[in-house]
Order: sequence, then structure tokens, then C-alpha cells
Amino acid sequence: MRKYVVFISLLIWNTIGFAQVPGTWNEYFSFRNVQQLESVDDNVFALSGNGIFIYNTSSQEIQKITKLNGLSTVGLTCMAFCDSTSSFLIGYNDGALDILDYPSLKAKPISTIANKSLYGSKRINAIAMKNDTAVIATEFGVLTFSMRSQKFISTTILSNDGSYVPAKSVTVDRGTLYAATTKGIFSANLSNANISDFSSWTKLKNIPYENDTISHIAALNGTIYYAHKNIADASKDSVFKIHDGKAEAFKTQMDDITALRVRKTDICMSSYYSARLYSQEEKLLYACDTSNCRYKNYTDIVKLGSNDYFVGNKTVGLIYNNTSIMPVGPNSNHITDIQYVNDRLYTVCGNLNLWENAVFGLKLSNNDWYSHDNWQANNSICVTYNSIEDKYYYGTCGNGLVVGTNSWWFDTIYNSKNSIINIQNSESYEVIFDVEADKKGNVWMINFGTSKPLIVKTKENKWYSYSLSTNKNLYKKIFIDKRGYKWIGGGEKLIVFYDNATIDDASDDLLVQIPLQDNEGTIAAHTTCITEDLDGEIWIGTNQGIAVHSAPSRVFKDRQTISRIKIEIDGEVGYLLSSENITCIAVDGGNRKWIGTENSGVFLISENGTEQLLNFTKTNSPLPTNTITSISINHKTGEVFIGTGEGLVSYYGDATIGDVEMNNVKIFPNPIRESYEGDIFIQGIVADAIIKITDISGNLVRTISANGGTAIWDGRNLYGDRVQTGVYLIYISDETAKITMVKKILFIN
Repeated sequence: MRKYVVFISLLIWNTIGFAQVPGTWNEYFSFRNVQQLESVDDNVFALSGNGIFIYNTSSQEIQKITKLNGLSTVGLTCMAFCDSTSSFLIGYNDGALDILDYPSLKAKPISTIANKSLYGSKRINAIAMKNDTAVIATEFGVLTFSMRSQKFISTTILSNDGSYVPAKSVTVDRGTLYAATTKGIFSANLSNANISDFSSWTKLKNIPYENDTISHIAALNGTIYYAHKNIADASKDSVFKIHDGKAEAFKTQMDDITALRVRKTDICMSSYYSARLYSQEEKLLYACDTSNCRYKNYTDIVKLGSNDYFVGNKTVGLIYNNTSIMPVGPNSNHITDIQYVNDRLYTVCGNLNLWENAVFGLKLSNNDWYSHDNWQANNSICVTYNSIEDKYYYGTCGNGLVVGTNSWWFDTIYNSKNSIINIQNSESYEVIFDVEADKKGNVWMINFGTSKPLIVKTKENKWYSYSLSTNKNLYKKIFIDKRGYKWIGGGEKLIVFYDNATIDDASDDLLVQIPLQDNEGTIAAHTTCITEDLDGEIWIGTNQGIAVHSAPSRVFKDRQTISRIKIEIDGEVGYLLSSENITCIAVDGGNRKWIGTENSGVFLISENGTEQLLNFTKTNSPLPTNTITSISINHKTGEVFIGTGEGLVSYYGDATIGDVEMNNVKIFPNPIRESYEGDIFIQGIVADAIIKITDISGNLVRTISANGGTAIWDGRNLYGDRVQTGVYLIYISDETAKITMVKKILFIN
């Protein structure tokens, strides 16, 4: 018996150990929804949608395997372990497959299915192992794959007319392959050279539900076990067994079945209410349910040793002895909005379908997470922190506005019963699409679809609402600039509103409507997001790229129109990101713009928008998807948090907010060893500093400029040569040379 403690790979160690080095990535995925378990030696492998975490029962350590350190993507669906090759085969909902070596945990992609041209879903539903052959159940049929040669052996479309019949589960017993499908159970001889030919398969007849959806199938010593999935009512799911050609109901029935597997000599079954192990004689060996566990929503169960039982769960990860085990992180991967402020990241996770409970999360600077699931409100979709009150607010699509002081639970829900928040026209729910706190502690919000969509709650808990003088109240975004002007987007015109610092007096209010047009015509159909850069210009995202209002201080005087930025790409002049639906914009310490899009990932553009510096997509980065929902920046470290509907990641940028005091200047790495070939970073300096690097005798080596509060030196002199071994002086000053500092750095060649 092998005995390994699984250690995380060198790549992960580097990412964690040097997490603040610009150019590195981090992930903050949720692992609460465990879909499947497998055990190897004293390790429990727990598969979740965004990766696998490994719990070592001896050391009690938790390790993670994600897209950040080797997996192909997110959307994991299943896995199986091959003893003969000591490796896992991992399946995904887009048809991707990975081989994960054990114990090195190095992943290798098998991309044939994902790249295959199909008219339907390529989802991998289940994998079964027979020696070194993997049998793969997909939405389009059944495949066999050699784990040793890492090549596909066969592909079977389970129909005579070529139409796709989804295979939900597979098993192999005594050389016969069984496939559970949406049209019953089919079998074939695994060694048959013509297994790809559906005519060599046989349908099992004279069994209960022989033509219905069979969701799970497993085998043990000549007995086939299968679960019928009642599509209309999960409480009527049922389990049967087939032995010597005779089918009968399993001794004990379970509702809402989530898994049916055979491990060694145990029959493992799980459902919403229970996870159980049975012997082949149908004797109950172990049960995890309301009698001995405080949780529900079970997904799998494995046994280690003689009496250690681990249970998978959809909401609390891995359960052992009535205790939840999982990596720290948010409660959900469906990130809708984020805000980084005061060394804390505020997150909400929801959507617009009105079925999900509201989820709030708070990440501290030490990576501790605190979260709550608010079952009294639906779909948290926007969030803001009110520094005057030290409270957070999040808007919901269904139940108004939620406010709290403690991250683990909320204080109050404001809706149509206890505030002036209105019910959406023709609907029975209160929608707060966006929320923003001003410098005085007033909380402004957009009450979508109502006659007075702009609402404010003062810190004295007085409420006021305002009409925006338009026929279509489809506004979804609010941004408050440094003057206190409220920029309101989402509609076919850009609205700017100012209460003149007299919230309770509407007589002096100012309001202007700005058409989405420039001197060449219509810019876009509607705005999507708004922010202010370090020069005070207003950047506006639309469904067709970026626009800028360059003189916001005069917006109520001359109503200056907005303009687009021209950019040259491959010799052609066009407008900045004009083909993109912009979802969010954030400004870093170098006044550069991080732009999220609906379909093309994240762009970093220069201060004036004329140069594209970076474009991260799910193909060239750890981004889980190209659809970005929100971006927020830690200006002290340059960490750019990127929210998506499939998880939260971050990228350490090379720009921070400048520090006039320069009390915490950091140079890293220092010293620079002979083996180091990367950049040297100087952080915590005055904004846009000028850095002169000299040798110890005062000879100029290089002059560089900072991006906000961060400067980068490549370790080379004026002529492009790597500098020699020695001590070098780093002279830091602002543009006026009134603020200065000198640091030393040791270079070793």
C-alpha cells in the first residue's frame, strides 16, 4: 500500500510565496459544492465545479488543484482513479478531459472531445474504470479511452439513426459495459472490436422504467444497481437491482438520489437527506442523515480505513464527524459585484432569476473569509460599503435593500413595507440594481422599473426619491463623482443629477440628460457602467465600447457631449473596444483602465486609452470565463480582483496609489540572486516618481518612471546590459524633487 502525503506543486508554492509580485495570479474559488469524492491512500479527493481539493487525513492539510495550477478550465463534473497508471481522469461540462498524475498532481489536458464539432452538449457525465480503460458517459454517447496510451479506443452513438442519446452513467461488470441513458439501459461486450457500432449493443428489457431516464448505474459481483430519475418529482426517485436477469427494488429506497456507486464491496448511495453505505446483502453499514448530522444536500460518501466516513455536500464541502472541511473562500462562485475598500473585499453572489438566496461575502487582507446566505432575500446583485456608518449595503433582485454590520449575518432588509422602495411596475418584487454610499454617509440606489428610480437613504434613516424625467425608467447603474454628482447609466441617455447638498429640498436640484452621441453620430444603444479616473474625467462603458466625458465640472452649464477614443490596431484606426459590450471599468494607481467585457475577458488600456496593454481571456490566463461581472483594485498592493459568474480571481498589477510619506517602501526581490531573471519592483513610493539608479560611485545606471506608486526595473543599464555584481543606490523623487528617498539594492551575478 502506497502512503503519500500530497503536497502542492512548486507552481502553487511560488504563487503563494510571492503572491504580491506583479504578473502573478491568485484564485478565490468556492469549494462548497462538492459533487464527487474519491480516496487514494490516506487522501480524500473532493471534486467541485472549479477544482479539486485534497484532504490528507494524517496531516489534516488541505491542498487545491485548479485552473491556476494545471487544470484545463472550470466546470468539473466527474473523475475516476486508475490504479494501474496511478492517475485520475477528470471530466468537464464542455467536454474537456484532464489526466491528473498521482502523487505529483501534475495535470495534462486531453482536448479531443472539447475540440470536436458537435451540435449539442459535450458534457462529461460520469467515468468508470476497468483496469486501464476508462469508460466515459457523455451527453452524446459513450467513449472508451486507454489510460496507458492516452488514446481514445471507441465512440458509440447510442441510436440507430445517429441522434444523440445522453449517457448519464456507466459501469463495467464481468466484461460487460452498461450505460444508463435517458432511454433506459444499454449493454455491450467491452472487448468487442465493433463496440462503436450501436448494433452490437443490447437494450435491457423487462426491468422497471426500461424506457425512462436512468441517472446512475453501478455493479458488484454480478449484480447491477441502477437509479431511476423521476424528472417531475425527485421524491419519487427509486433504486433497483438486477441479478441473474431478474430485476427487483432495492431493500431501502431514497428520495432525490444524487449518487449511486460501488467502492470495493460497499454500495454507496446519497440523496438530499441521506448518505449511506450498504453491503451486497443490503445491510446498512453506515448512514449520515438528520439523526447524526446537522447538514443536508449530500452528494457522495467514501470510507477510509475501518471506520472513517467522509461525505460530500452541496453547501458545506466535505463532512467528517459532523464537521465541515473545505478551503476558505466565498460561499458561491457566481460573483455579481465586488468592492475593495479598507483592506476588505466585499462580494455578492446572485443573478436575475429570482430563485437564488442572497449571498454576501467579506474577504480580509489575511485571506480570512466570512459569509452568509440570506434566505430572507433573493439574489444579491450589488454592494457598497458605507465608511461613515461602518456598514455594508447590498441590493437584491426581489427583496429590496439589505444592510449589515457583521459579515456573518445582516441587520435589516428594507423593502416596500418599511421604506419608500417601490415594487417594480407590473411585478411583485423590489429590485435595487445598484447602490452607492456618498462621503456624508448617505446611501443612493437605483430602484429599477419604478416611476422614481433614484432613491437615497440618509444616515438618519430618512428616505427621498427622485424622478429622472424620462419615459423609460430602465436605469441600472449609479456612480458618485468627487463633486457629489450622481451619474446614472443603463438607459438610452446618460443622466447626471445633483441635489446641491440639500437632499430634502428638490427646488435646487440639477439634472441633465446627455445623448449617447458624438460628432459622428450615435455611439451606442445604452450605457452599462461609469467611473471617474485620477484626472477627474468620467469614463462610460456602453454596449458598443468606451466613451469619455472630459469636463464633468461643466456638465450642468454647457452639457458638453461625450466622445469616443480613437485607437490604431494593425494599421487600422477605429474606436476603443467598439465591438465590445463593456460590463465594468476600474482605474489603477497609474490612471490606467481595467475594462471588463461580456465576451472578451479583461483589457488593460493606457491612461489616455490609446494603447492596449493587456488582454486576458480564459484561454491565456486563469480567468474561468470571458464574461466579466465586476473589477475592483487594492491600491496598496496593485491586486486587481476580477469577478465573473464562474468564480473570483485576481491579478497583481504593476501600478499602485502613490505614498507621499514613503514610510513603507519595498524593493523586491532584494538581494537579486544570480539565478533571478525577472523584474525588480519598487513599491510604496510617491505617485509617478522618477527613479535614478546609480552604482556605489554615483555613476548613472538607469532612469525609470513609476506607474502610480510602483516602479519596475529590469536589472539592466542604459545600454541594455545586465548590471554587474555590486550595491546600487535607488534615488526616488517626485517630479519637483521636493520629496526624496534613497534605498540600496544588492545585485549578485
